[in-house]
Amino acid sequence: MVRVGTLPMRLLSLHYGADLVWTCEIIDKSIANCLRTVNDQTGVISYSKDGREIFTTHKDEKSRVVFQMGSASPDTALEAARTIENDVAGIDLNCGCPMKFSVQGGMGAALMEDPDRLCAILEALVQNVSVPVTCKIRVFDDEEKTIELARRIAATGISALTVHCRTRYMRPREKAMWHRLNRIVDELSPLPVILNGDICHFDDVQKARESTGATSVMTARGAIANPSIFRKESVSVLEATVEFVKTAMRASNSYANTKYTVLLMYTDTKAPEYKVLQASKCYEAMCGALGIAEFYHAEGKLCVTDRNDPMRVKQNGALGKRSA
Repeated sequence: MVRVGTLPMRLLSLHYGADLVWTCEIIDKSIANCLRTVNDQTGVISYSKDGREIFTTHKDEKSRVVFQMGSASPDTALEAARTIENDVAGIDLNCGCPMKFSVQGGMGAALMEDPDRLCAILEALVQNVSVPVTCKIRVFDDEEKTIELARRIAATGISALTVHCRTRYMRPREKAMWHRLNRIVDELSPLPVILNGDICHFDDVQKARESTGATSVMTARGAIANPSIFRKESVSVLEATVEFVKTAMRASNSYANTKYTVLLMYTDTKAPEYKVLQASKCYEAMCGALGIAEFYHAEGKLCVTDRNDPMRVKQNGALGKRSA
């Protein structure tokens, strides 16, 4: 989930019942040799480089967060993994991303066409890091080619394989091919195989497991629409949004990222609060639109840095000038 699978969404998903959470794909070169700092007030652990925050996590997710890595090099992947391995539960090599930036760099779905390099990266990680290593792929049009790749990946010693049941060129609007997973599950048993694609509701979890034999499932769009998808009794989008914003502020998440995610959560753009949220320029305005102004003043604003809520600084500065 590019730009969405950040710390507050992961923490909220765990709160609503997710067993494990994956980070956004982070490129190995970006995270390698980052400076690690801890915010004593919020408990947020930050990895930064050249003044830019690359990855944030928290002790509350340490045993359940999987670091999703983009890589095209065994050496750089290992360097990156060693940088963060003590703060995560596992490391995942993303071999399914079809985005141009990833594929052009020899990462993501490009690795599926370069199995020697793919397996070399996995072997370097499996043999040299202290946490479980997993991998995510898509399927080829050719089923035999998919099975052969899955066998080679499993032989590297990974702890689980996630399969997005679409090809590299299929778009989310095209139905995921769950039926393609059955044979992969049988071929790789007892290796855990995780299904990804079209898990949009809580009931889809059991349907997918029963029809494919998958060990578990992974969802991205389902969690964006409502992070409470992980429990049978879901909450309203408004309630989930309120909890997301509170979680984001407690984690001092950047306002721009929080707003981006909130607007994605609202599929109903005609909801009365949507337009107010869309127009908001700072956390104070957002909290006012959601009816949690009291939370903002009592707790929220104390957690968020000026850097992560820049318009607050401008507005407060303007108010100070007018008062003078």
